Amino acid sequence: MKEKKNWKIAIVGCGDIAEHVYMVQMPKIGRATVVAGCDIKPERNAHFKERFGLRRTYADIDKLLVEEDFDILMDTASIQAHYEINMKALKAGKHLYSQKPIGLTVAEATDMINAAKSSGVKFAASPIHMLRPDIQEAKRLIRQGVLGKINIIRAVASHGGPEYFQYRANDPSWFYEPGAGALYDMGVHALHIVTGILGPAKAVSCMAAISEPKRVVRSGSFDGKGIASDKMYDNYLIHLDFGGGTLGEILTGFCTKASAGPSLEIYGAYGSIIFTGESDNPMKIYIDDPARKIRGWLEQYPQERTAPEFFQCSCVADLIGAIEEDRAPMITPEHARHVIDIMCRVEESAADGATHKLDTTFLS
Repeated sequence: MKEKKNWKIAIVGCGDIAEHVYMVQMPKIGRATVVAGCDIKPERNAHFKERFGLRRTYADIDKLLVEEDFDILMDTASIQAHYEINMKALKAGKHLYSQKPIGLTVAEATDMINAAKSSGVKFAASPIHMLRPDIQEAKRLIRQGVLGKINIIRAVASHGGPEYFQYRANDPSWFYEPGAGALYDMGVHALHIVTGILGPAKAVSCMAAISEPKRVVRSGSFDGKGIASDKMYDNYLIHLDFGGGTLGEILTGFCTKASAGPSLEIYGAYGSIIFTGESDNPMKIYIDDPARKIRGWLEQYPQERTAPEFFQCSCVADLIGAIEEDRAPMITPEHARHVIDIMCRVEESAADGATHKLDTTFLS
């Protein structure tokens, strides 16, 4: 039997998520090795090279693409830089995994999709929720008709702000600059989940506010630093119309210091699925189906198979599988483009109070 290839990866953006998530988890994949890093800040490059034993680091992506031998580029840079980095990688013929969102407009996302097709490479786009076993299981149950027609899906993706809930070695002020913000950092998660489960939405409306115009970093290297957070909305209530009487509601932002409520609720004609957040029992299911004479909470949901292991670097494992099997990754740029379409319309709706139709779609 032919030995499978070990895939060489370069990471652009050597910040907190790259250091504390991707680099730590990469060995779990088994056939992926990070060979080079790239960051515009010399101190990050030096730290990465020393801590992880990288053979080289670069301050310039153009030099990385010309001089380094690797297969897959991982873009974990700041949101505003994703489009430029991703386009350069795709045009250079590199397979790509990009952190979210992949771009700031539908046109940018379309450019990247076309560039990947022209270069014949695979392109996986964060967020990675459609790889989660609990999301896949809920989607299976819905497709099997266990809940009947879905009436409402409700998701929450909100925390107290990047300066509040995480220890950060790097200054979080950039999250409050144009091109970043709560919608692109947090709302993108909930929007990916609800559209990944139910498919493309048809229209969106939104109310939004700047609820906390001043903030203070609460931990890490910049503890005590004040941040002016009055340039962009930090608090959103988003409503989606999926057609056929199916609605969605999203609560997202940087204004939730703590919550004990469910992150996802799905309500259908025959029952409900409530996501508990518990690892051992991630979903509670209520069924009310007169034909089957079932009414009540199930003690054990009807799972068909043992859930596979899931971790943040599962996105890399799936991308490698897509390359080797010549299939689309499970987290597609077309899905990411649809969510970008929603987010752009959200900002328009927050400004004018109108409901906006969506122009994009994807295969779910």
